[in-house]
Amino acid sequence: MNAQANPLIKLKQKIAAFWNEINPDIAALGLLLLGLARRLSGLGERPLWFDETISAVYARQDISTLFALNNGDNHPFGYYLTLKFWIDLFGYSDATIRLLSVVPGVGAIWLVWLIGRRLFPEQSSITLSATAIMALNPFQIYFSQEARNYSFMQFWVLLAIWFWLRGLENSRWLDWLGLGSVSALAIIYNFTGAFYLAALYLYPLFRARLYWEKGILLRMWGAGAGAGVVAGFALFPKLTSRLDAIKNNFWIPEPEPLIILRTFFTFIFGAAPADLFILAFALAFVLLAITLVMAIPAWWRERRDSGLARTLWLLFAPLGLVILVSLAFQSLYLDKALIACSPFYYLLLGWAIFKPGTQKWGGAILVGIPLVIALLWSSLYLPDIYNGKLQPLYIARYNVNQINTYLAQQPAEAVVTATDIAWLPLVYYGAQALPPKYSLSDYPTPNIFPLLVEKLHSETIASADVGKRFKRFWVLFELYQGDNPLAEPRPLPIGLDIPWAHSKDWQVSLMADFDRKYTRVQAVELDRVLLVLYQQ
Repeated sequence: MNAQANPLIKLKQKIAAFWNEINPDIAALGLLLLGLARRLSGLGERPLWFDETISAVYARQDISTLFALNNGDNHPFGYYLTLKFWIDLFGYSDATIRLLSVVPGVGAIWLVWLIGRRLFPEQSSITLSATAIMALNPFQIYFSQEARNYSFMQFWVLLAIWFWLRGLENSRWLDWLGLGSVSALAIIYNFTGAFYLAALYLYPLFRARLYWEKGILLRMWGAGAGAGVVAGFALFPKLTSRLDAIKNNFWIPEPEPLIILRTFFTFIFGAAPADLFILAFALAFVLLAITLVMAIPAWWRERRDSGLARTLWLLFAPLGLVILVSLAFQSLYLDKALIACSPFYYLLLGWAIFKPGTQKWGGAILVGIPLVIALLWSSLYLPDIYNGKLQPLYIARYNVNQINTYLAQQPAEAVVTATDIAWLPLVYYGAQALPPKYSLSDYPTPNIFPLLVEKLHSETIASADVGKRFKRFWVLFELYQGDNPLAEPRPLPIGLDIPWAHSKDWQVSLMADFDRKYTRVQAVELDRVLLVLYQQ
């Protein structure tokens, strides 16, 4: 069947003609504004969770205290310092705190457009597709709102890649200076930035002779060395003091094949309801498989320094380096830490749909239709992501204000949290509310440290001392309640198989110990927390 008679080919041609009739820069600007609107929605609908509360507490201190607190943190100081200046100017409501992350999140949309135009200069439809995915998908929207450093890391990494691409083309010192400066910032905001930057500095080795003759290797590595010196000087004290802590206190699982595949689900969906997760995962897997089946043979046939080759490298090289370090040293593999890989997956999807140099319709149908379905489907969950009912993996979020209100209405002398992840938001939002909240000092994998407890005017307590100080007290345990957290307290039947969220062995043994020593007065589930009232 020829191209004139095939309706699928005609459809692809019409879509391509539609894209070509639009001014690409105007279309990209429209997507930027749409992405901004989505990121401004729901900023204050959900309370800060543990990691965001860390950010808020640090930023509300004076600079010397901020650095002292950061010495006990696994992240560098760049984001915290920026957030401090931000809230000093604009205030510290939840929405204002999150608004800071929106700025680099929106900037990253435009950088994807600029980078895509350099990788695929003759195919604006590829780059527009990637820009649209970047603007609209829940994964990018969520982390453009979260009061953490991932939005900034992605922005700095993408800006470094833009300078890198310009440097490979022109080898001007201004581009290499930009690359070095932005590289240092990427690391100062998030250590994971080093993996992306390593991929940039390794890529020219595949054509080392050519790049050496052009003077690119020497200039680029000089920029990298300068970035390393600046970042190392700024972060050396922290690195030397935290390596052992990172080695001994990280809960992140090793990157097994299913975990790696799940990353590509996360890049598109961000999250999905538990009862539909398998279906969403399968759709994401189909998208990945078809795209790679198309892209890898095309790259192998070319085997040259093309936009496709660079896109594949920028997607998989940082991911591979994280996997290697995770297996050799300590697992660092988190979907959200790989956020700066995701734009190159979006570009790869755009390439598969609008594959250049061919009139075949396969990519437009096999990739385009599942992608549109996935984006429309995932957009249905945005309201629940905004309000916290649905959340990405490894986000321990619950309605802390609702829990504090409930506890304040119950007669008890104290509240003790089985995990410090539960303790910190309760204290941050209810510092003056009774009863007072305590974190257990014998929690085996602590995420807090004495100075942080002191700055929140709280204290820790050993589990063995709880009964010595209080006759009637609450103990809070963290639960996994899926994507339908309880809005009202519900009694917990004794003997129920409890879905523990964190530190299962610790929480199980703690509950058994308290049940043995004290009388359980009541036990209720509320949102994603189990509240148990004990008395002597």
